[in-house]
Amino acid sequence: MERVEVFRDLLAKTPVDELEVHERPRIIFRVSENTWLDAIVRYVIPPREAGRIKTRLIKELNAAPEKVMFPASANR
Repeated sequence: MERVEVFRDLLAKTPVDELEVHERPRIIFRVSENTWLDAIVRYVIPPREAGRIKTRLIKELNAAPEKVMFPASANR
Protein backbone atom coordinates (compact mmCIF):
# COMPACT_ATOMS: atom_id res chain seq x y z
CA MET A 1 0.00 0.00 0.00
CA GLU A 2 2.86 2.35 0.82
CA ARG A 3 4.45 1.83 -2.62
CA VAL A 4 1.10 2.46 -4.31
CA GLU A 5 0.79 5.80 -2.50
CA VAL A 6 4.34 6.78 -3.52
CA PHE A 7 3.54 5.84 -7.13
CA ARG A 8 0.33 7.89 -7.03
CA ASP A 9 2.23 10.90 -5.70
CA LEU A 10 4.83 10.59 -8.47
CA LEU A 11 2.14 10.32 -11.13
CA ALA A 12 0.36 13.39 -9.75
CA LYS A 13 3.48 15.40 -10.58
CA THR A 14 3.44 14.29 -14.25
CA PRO A 15 1.25 15.36 -17.18
CA VAL A 16 -0.52 11.95 -17.16
CA ASP A 17 -4.28 12.39 -16.78
CA GLU A 18 -6.86 10.03 -15.30
CA LEU A 19 -4.57 7.11 -14.60
CA GLU A 20 -5.84 4.75 -11.93
CA VAL A 21 -3.37 3.05 -9.61
CA HIS A 22 -4.92 0.08 -7.88
CA GLU A 23 -3.81 -1.27 -4.51
CA ARG A 24 -4.24 -4.89 -5.57
CA PRO A 25 -3.26 -6.72 -8.76
CA ARG A 26 -5.67 -6.24 -11.64
CA ILE A 27 -6.33 -8.93 -14.24
CA ILE A 28 -7.56 -7.95 -17.70
CA PHE A 29 -8.71 -10.58 -20.20
CA ARG A 30 -8.48 -9.99 -23.95
CA VAL A 31 -9.20 -12.23 -26.94
CA SER A 32 -6.24 -12.30 -29.30
CA GLU A 33 -6.31 -12.72 -33.07
CA ASN A 34 -5.21 -16.36 -32.89
CA THR A 35 -8.18 -17.34 -30.64
CA TRP A 36 -6.11 -17.36 -27.45
CA LEU A 37 -7.44 -15.62 -24.40
CA ASP A 38 -4.74 -13.27 -23.09
CA ALA A 39 -4.64 -12.48 -19.39
CA ILE A 40 -2.81 -9.27 -18.49
CA VAL A 41 -1.81 -8.89 -14.83
CA ARG A 42 -0.99 -5.37 -13.64
CA TYR A 43 0.59 -4.76 -10.27
CA VAL A 44 2.89 -2.19 -8.69
CA ILE A 45 6.34 -3.50 -7.76
CA PRO A 46 9.87 -2.13 -7.72
CA PRO A 47 11.28 -2.28 -11.29
CA ARG A 48 14.29 -4.33 -10.22
CA GLU A 49 12.00 -7.13 -9.00
CA ALA A 50 9.85 -7.33 -12.16
CA GLY A 51 11.69 -10.24 -13.83
CA ARG A 52 11.92 -12.24 -10.62
CA ILE A 53 8.22 -11.83 -9.85
CA LYS A 54 7.16 -12.64 -13.43
CA THR A 55 9.22 -15.85 -13.32
CA ARG A 56 7.66 -16.82 -9.98
CA LEU A 57 4.14 -16.19 -11.30
CA ILE A 58 4.75 -18.32 -14.41
CA LYS A 59 6.16 -21.17 -12.29
CA GLU A 60 3.09 -21.07 -10.04
CA LEU A 61 0.76 -21.08 -13.04
CA ASN A 62 2.66 -23.97 -14.65
CA ALA A 63 2.23 -25.94 -11.42
CA ALA A 64 -1.56 -25.87 -11.95
CA PRO A 65 -2.07 -27.04 -15.57
CA GLU A 66 -5.72 -27.85 -14.89
CA LYS A 67 -6.35 -24.14 -14.21
CA VAL A 68 -4.29 -22.52 -16.96
CA MET A 69 -2.96 -23.48 -20.39
CA PHE A 70 0.03 -21.76 -21.96
CA PRO A 71 0.87 -21.83 -25.67
CA ALA A 72 3.39 -24.56 -26.55
CA SER A 73 5.85 -21.96 -27.91
CA ALA A 74 7.93 -19.52 -25.90
CA ASN A 75 5.51 -16.67 -26.75
CA ARG A 76 4.01 -16.10 -23.33
